[in-house]
Amino acid sequence: MRVLIVPMAAMAPTAGPSYRTRCIAREMQKEGLVVATCQAQDVNYKPIEDIENYHLTVPSPMGMPSFVGTHIFPIVQKLGVNRFRSVDSFDEVLHLTGNTDYAYLKQSVEDIRKAIKAFQPDIVYSEFNISAMLAAKLEKVTLYISASYPTQHKYSHNPKYAKGLNKLLREYGLPPLTSCLELFDFAEKKFIPSCKELEPMQDPKVSFCGTFKSNVTAASAVRDKVLVYMGNGTISQRKMVKEVSRAFENTEYQVYIAGQGLKEQSFNNIHIAPFFNFDAYLPESVLFINHGGQNSIADGLLYGVPLLVCAGKVFERKYNAQSVVKVGAGEELSVADFTSEEIKRVALQIINNTEYQRNASRIGQELRTLGGVSVIVSNIQIK
Repeated sequence: MRVLIVPMAAMAPTAGPSYRTRCIAREMQKEGLVVATCQAQDVNYKPIEDIENYHLTVPSPMGMPSFVGTHIFPIVQKLGVNRFRSVDSFDEVLHLTGNTDYAYLKQSVEDIRKAIKAFQPDIVYSEFNISAMLAAKLEKVTLYISASYPTQHKYSHNPKYAKGLNKLLREYGLPPLTSCLELFDFAEKKFIPSCKELEPMQDPKVSFCGTFKSNVTAASAVRDKVLVYMGNGTISQRKMVKEVSRAFENTEYQVYIAGQGLKEQSFNNIHIAPFFNFDAYLPESVLFINHGGQNSIADGLLYGVPLLVCAGKVFERKYNAQSVVKVGAGEELSVADFTSEEIKRVALQIINNTEYQRNASRIGQELRTLGGVSVIVSNIQIK
């Protein structure tokens, strides 16, 4: 069985698709499947040893010239501009990252079709890459995908972002779509790296995988750490460091604040760096403050760590935050309330109520037992 894996490409740091691509590729390779990738060499790209990668063009934000687009996302992230703009659907994310621009769609679909013809896969696996979904249909190759509850067409969509796609569909002689998100329905199977309690999808094509992580360390008897990561743009790096430091400085907790571009430093109990290996610290943590990204939510729950989520105006992160609150594993904080006083108040509310940790541990246990990447592999092996 031969599988071509194609993750979503972007100039912005979007670690999820590339991380899951590496996990899926390694597990498939271990189980004897022949695997190749078609990954754009963007900021998220990491080569996978012994696995061939085919060329995929990098999109530029909103289809603007690449030399301009290269500088957009770092500025947006540094200034926290995203907190002023609502992102209401996944097709808007695809628009902002340039994935639905007509010229890019046409080029990327042809890149992937070229990879399909060269590699001859039995299955194309799309990690949220819509060009791969269309290329697989055009080449009549079985399509499997990763998906999530808030990226469904029926959850939220905006038809205005389908203009470039429909122009291309006409050229290929295919019927128009209301939204780019309807491409997800081209898939024979959909895999959700979560659980039904967090993402209650009712779709016969769906299989829940839980976590892709194979080794999760048991919780420590002593939990004295607070972890902080706010991703791209919801809260500026400067504000994150300032408010969190004020909230926790000289408390009993060791606080680790991570963010791209931050200068490594420590003062009193506050530690700041571009990157920390949170997997090493999560078993000893009482709280994980984050932006509501799917990976961050899952990581906290896997280790039974309650969450304080500031999702801002991004639809998927808002959904994830609301899911965490619904299952009693944490609380949500608005951007306006991201102040040292409110952070400290809500953090202590969570830390001092053991029910949050019990609920986080319960959901984490479910994520661990669903099967992970092996669910995807076993579905491919019985095809």
